[in-house]
Amino acid sequence: MFKSNHKYFILQIMIMLLLSSLSITAQNQITVSEFLNSIKESEQVKIDSNTVSLLNDYNYNLPIIKSAQFRTETNDLVLERQEYTFRLKPNSIRAMSDQKELYQKRIEAVTVKNQLGFNEDLKDRYILILDYYFSNKLIKLYKEKQIQLEDKLNILSHSIYEVKFDVEDLIDAEDELLETNLKLIMLKESSNNQFELLKQSLNYHGDSLTFNFDNFISPSEISTISIRDTIPTEPLNITLQKLKMYTLENEMELTAAKSKQILDYVQARYAAKKNDIFDESFSLGLGINLPFFGNTRSKKGEYYLKIINEESKLSKLKSKNIDNNKLVNEEFNTANLNFQILQKQNKESSIGLLLETYKKMEGAPPLQLVNLKILQNKKSIEVLKSKHELYKKYILTLAYQEVLFQKPLINYLSSTKELIDP
Repeated sequence: MFKSNHKYFILQIMIMLLLSSLSITAQNQITVSEFLNSIKESEQVKIDSNTVSLLNDYNYNLPIIKSAQFRTETNDLVLERQEYTFRLKPNSIRAMSDQKELYQKRIEAVTVKNQLGFNEDLKDRYILILDYYFSNKLIKLYKEKQIQLEDKLNILSHSIYEVKFDVEDLIDAEDELLETNLKLIMLKESSNNQFELLKQSLNYHGDSLTFNFDNFISPSEISTISIRDTIPTEPLNITLQKLKMYTLENEMELTAAKSKQILDYVQARYAAKKNDIFDESFSLGLGINLPFFGNTRSKKGEYYLKIINEESKLSKLKSKNIDNNKLVNEEFNTANLNFQILQKQNKESSIGLLLETYKKMEGAPPLQLVNLKILQNKKSIEVLKSKHELYKKYILTLAYQEVLFQKPLINYLSSTKELIDP
């Protein structure tokens, strides 16, 4: 009875340890969507959000009363003959309206800058996770190549005394193995650096972090995807440049409104008359600005020059955007075409069929067999590199079209276009 209970107790402990291990593993496994979603916790996103929040909460309206002054003056140093003046300086209705519009444009400009930054940061995260994914795929292929070349050198070393032995074949194989080893070192270093950047982005300090690349979008889905319908009506850089122009116009209007303000002040004055201390008088006064003087015209000229300069920048920016749009689309189409061609050539190549035939043959030449494997591996590496380029151009195109940051946030590397933050 005791032994039975003892075995049952040990079994329970083993099950608990297994479940605990699975739980830890699950916690340390991150999906691509979870990695992309972690951008919301980044310091820059929090700073941008707080900046907009503070600007929205700030009371930027011009008050109705610009200033209030209380003045006093003594006549003949007699307290009973003291004079008192209370003066109010108002803001014009036009100036208050222009100030409100000016500040709104500045808030819009900050918001657009934040959107541009968010789109750029998301693009960098997409590229980082892609580089890490394909680096590991490439490492695997180069390791296979390393083993194949070592097998080839082993075969060649046993055939040194044969009549058909070619020393140049041995030298070439050694050179290729050296290049492969160096390439592996570089790839592993890149992969480690990418992994550290991924952990840094996630604010993760452990070592057992893994990424789940299930539901990864296929090249055929990328090739047929249509993103034109999701493009904003106006690029953010154009919107930002227009806001700069509008801000200058608002500043000019605000300056003009202040200079054209007719009513400068309203005042009430109390004073005792000099001849009779018991006789008092009250008076009201107005201050009127004459719009014939001042440097308003020169200030307007400065604003007009600045606005013309910003209009010129806007025109150049529009032209540059058209050229860049063509270039980005051409690069994506080229990457897509290159991958399709290489993939088709690899599928239609007779190397695979020949390799399978050699494997089934008894007494098949081992050197020819390993040469076919090496050649097939080279083709696989080229296909993988072109696939990596296709995925990068796909994300860069989406980033250029300013799709990545659009709400709701979508994982564009998922086959089902899953929501990053459902």
